[in-house]
Amino acid sequence: MKQDWEDEINEIIHQINNVLQSKTLSAKLAGYSDRYPELAKLVEKLLALREFTFALSEGDLSHTMSLRGYWPGSLKALQSNLRHLTWQTSMVAAGDYSQRVAFMGEFSKSFNTMIIRLKDAAENEQRYIAELERHQSAIQESERKYRLIAENTDDAIWLLDNELTIRYISPSIEKLLGFSPAEVEEKSINQASLSFLQVVFHSPTIELLKTAGTHSPVIVECEQLRKDRKMIWLETSVNAAQNSDGDIIGFIGVTRNISERKTAENLLHQAYERRKKRDFFNGLVEKNDSNASEVLHLGWRDNIYVPKDFSLFFLSVGTIDTLSSDENNIYHKQQVIDTLVDQLNRKENTNAWETVRGIGLICPAPAGTARKEKELSIAEDYSKYISIYFPDIQVYIGTANYADGWTNFANRLKNAETAARVGRQVWPAEKIYHYEDCGIYQVLAPFSVTDEAAAYVSQTIGPLTEHPDLVETLEKLLSGLSFKEIGTQMYLHHKTIQLRKQRIEQLLQVSLDSHETRMALATALRLMKLLKGR
Repeated sequence: MKQDWEDEINEIIHQINNVLQSKTLSAKLAGYSDRYPELAKLVEKLLALREFTFALSEGDLSHTMSLRGYWPGSLKALQSNLRHLTWQTSMVAAGDYSQRVAFMGEFSKSFNTMIIRLKDAAENEQRYIAELERHQSAIQESERKYRLIAENTDDAIWLLDNELTIRYISPSIEKLLGFSPAEVEEKSINQASLSFLQVVFHSPTIELLKTAGTHSPVIVECEQLRKDRKMIWLETSVNAAQNSDGDIIGFIGVTRNISERKTAENLLHQAYERRKKRDFFNGLVEKNDSNASEVLHLGWRDNIYVPKDFSLFFLSVGTIDTLSSDENNIYHKQQVIDTLVDQLNRKENTNAWETVRGIGLICPAPAGTARKEKELSIAEDYSKYISIYFPDIQVYIGTANYADGWTNFANRLKNAETAARVGRQVWPAEKIYHYEDCGIYQVLAPFSVTDEAAAYVSQTIGPLTEHPDLVETLEKLLSGLSFKEIGTQMYLHHKTIQLRKQRIEQLLQVSLDSHETRMALATALRLMKLLKGR
């Protein structure tokens, strides 16, 4: 009997042990539980503990247990600690690194060390992010400023890669040359319509940029045809673009319009050349005794080509002589003279300069005979040349008498000026005159600029000056024509001419039949024509 009880007790203990070790419950345990109520209560508690423990092992901290006592209390305390640990972990995840664990032994030490390191890492990350944000803000501000500059400056900013393909060009290229960025970007410099880039990168000095360690920019000036077919001058400053390792990754440049500067430089150069020639030739006029070798040497020194033998002309600009002497007109007169002198100097084998009363001009003397006719032909050519460029300017050209060399340069220039002045007053319709054709005017011209000339005219033919028809008739009578011939030319009856002759003799109280009187009257008429130009 005793053995049976021992066996049953051992079996019950075995079944209870299965509750702790096996997932499933045997039917025997249910039978024993029915027979022994206390055993049923024990099994129920063990199953409750097992279910609660299993829930904890699965991470389910929501499970509840109504059992009390040491073992259930310990499990409940563990569940509470795990719940608190979960909450602390969530707080750490939210950024609260003040959480500490003090109830889990070595785990607490490791966990707390992890929190401290997370805190340090987070603080380092925040400092890095803040620094990065500052850098990004600075970069964005810098990009904004550079973009503002690139999009609003008149200069074109561009970037090429090592294959000389245009990777970027600022919108100002459209204002500068008429091409939009889309028309030229992603094209090689040989494909884009930007010839200045070809000039820049075919320049020998551009090789300097490809030399390691060279950082000095290369500056190239050239002309470029705009999209609207207008030609402008450009200045390009280009340098190598390098990465942080110092390797050349392309080229960056700035191109600007320097047309105004070029115009100013050209005007300055023209003014310098104009003044140099003016001083050179007017100096020769003042000296008037220079020999050919001396003049040629001085010309070589000043880089002025002067022929050994030359034709000499004087240009009187009629259009500007009628302007008043106020400040604006003086400036306009000088501007016309300067422009005309510059244009004449562009003509081959021509030296032109400003004199006190007009423009002097020399060119190589024509060879062979009939020099006078050839010089008049040259003067005609100059007149046509001037009319092409200055159609509104009226120019009278006087041609000097010919002489070898430079010894009589001043006198020849004076004679050319006399021819222009005489011709302009006496034969205004012809525009081109030769000194040798001036006849008696060669003698009268110097005298006409004196006060005595005006007195002589007034004394000799003064009463006729108020009767233009009588002055014209006197001129015809002194030419030797008959009354009938004069009447025909003036569309008058010959008796009318005869009556006018008598009227002239009465006003002047002279006889036109006297040879001396006729010569005096002819001289006075010629002087009167010259005096009109004073």
